[in-house]
Amino acid sequence: MIEKTPVTIFSGFLGAGKTTIISHLIDDLQNSGEQVAYIKNELGDRDLDAQMIQRKLVKTKELLNGCICCTLTGPFLGAIDEILDMYHPDRILIEASGTADTAALALMLNTNKNVFRDGVVSIIDLLNFDGFLDLSQTARTQTQFTDVLVFNKRELVDETRKRAVLGYVRELNTHSPIVEAINGKISKELIFGLNTKLLESSLNNTLEYSHRHLHEDHIQAINVEMPDTIEIEALKKTLETLPKNVFRVKGLVRDQKKALIVVQKVGSRLTFEKIEDRLTTKPFLIVIGFEVEKNKLEILNAITPNQVTSDN
Repeated sequence: MIEKTPVTIFSGFLGAGKTTIISHLIDDLQNSGEQVAYIKNELGDRDLDAQMIQRKLVKTKELLNGCICCTLTGPFLGAIDEILDMYHPDRILIEASGTADTAALALMLNTNKNVFRDGVVSIIDLLNFDGFLDLSQTARTQTQFTDVLVFNKRELVDETRKRAVLGYVRELNTHSPIVEAINGKISKELIFGLNTKLLESSLNNTLEYSHRHLHEDHIQAINVEMPDTIEIEALKKTLETLPKNVFRVKGLVRDQKKALIVVQKVGSRLTFEKIEDRLTTKPFLIVIGFEVEKNKLEILNAITPNQVTSDN
């Protein structure tokens, strides 16, 4: 009998910190001698996060410009088979886009006889999460249909804030265990080898959930080609004043000294981090939000007036 490969799905709304947590877990798995493969789904046509993971010499597959539970179902299932055939990993980690329907992904994994679902992990951003009133049905689904909930960015909030988020989450999910991640780190023993019986029960009652959620939630991405160099302080001021329907920005830019900078914006939190210079493509930003196509020109002109092009 051929041994099945465990697959873990990581979900969480845009900017929750999925890649950081996965990156630390990959380090721990590799230090234990496990060969790990990583599949990343991204709305845009470039993926900064996958580039960062590739530096760990992990076998990586990117699925871009769509959602793996909607338009990219075929490529997603094909990517799993390709990784199994070529690399024979001990474990596969899937980082779903922030808009992915975890129930649909779990059901798709059940159709592949060579893998088994080791668990679904949903990551919650303690710093920026303010309840479900203004969030999409997708965010609610990710919170409901999971084996474990990870409260991320614990080091950035106090106990009162954590209890407030706990109250929001428990309105939708009363059964899944909750663990906390500090600086994006959590023990692999708490994540892998999960009991999925509760999730199976939930899935059987939600087959009617539509895969059209990406369009229904009106979540869109704009891919922005950036100039070769840019004034960082000016970019910072611009990103701080983007329209409210923009809730996520990430990408790579160069400052005026040509240093390579990772840009990350989630809600009101904005960071710029210098990294080792291995950029193989032109600098870019990905802007994600609700119906951002409607004010696309406004966003493009604000980020780099008269200097920017878009590949959309």
